[in-house]
Amino acid sequence: MRDAVALEETDTETDGRAPGLRVPFPAHAAALSHAARRRLTTLLFAKLALDLIFVAALAVYTHAVAFHPLFSGALDHADGTSVRGWVVDRARPDEAVEVQLYVDGKFVSDALADQPRPDVSAKGFAPDERHGFVFMLDPPLGGEHEARVYAVHASRAGARRTLQQIGSPFRFTAR
Repeated sequence: MRDAVALEETDTETDGRAPGLRVPFPAHAAALSHAARRRLTTLLFAKLALDLIFVAALAVYTHAVAFHPLFSGALDHADGTSVRGWVVDRARPDEAVEVQLYVDGKFVSDALADQPRPDVSAKGFAPDERHGFVFMLDPPLGGEHEARVYAVHASRAGARRTLQQIGSPFRFTAR
């Protein structure tokens, strides 16, 4: 009983005002040696470092799978009747890439980038010239617009499809 009285007198968590369960905690148990505190601190920092490395590796892997970083291309021309450019998947330069056209933020069309572009192969971007795309706008547009073209990347056996913008947005005025 004497220990319980001593514990209640030394309880600083509630200053003795709140009723509740008092768990005996001997005063000598709170005092860890300097070496034990140092070991515990080192272990905690090591665990934190391993957790950070794991999360960073998971983020890099997820980004690499979901967002294919190996597309090269450009949006070369846009007017009221067509949008033209080229795209190459550097990981598979012999395959045509699926592309999608958005005008003023709205989906317009999709196609394969398989039109002849001799300049693309001449500059060494691909082994062949069939990496161009041409979107014909029907009906033709009038006024000021912004065109964006995205390469489509399928991952997880086609279960997930992500878009990567090709080149810069192309602002144009159609008459």
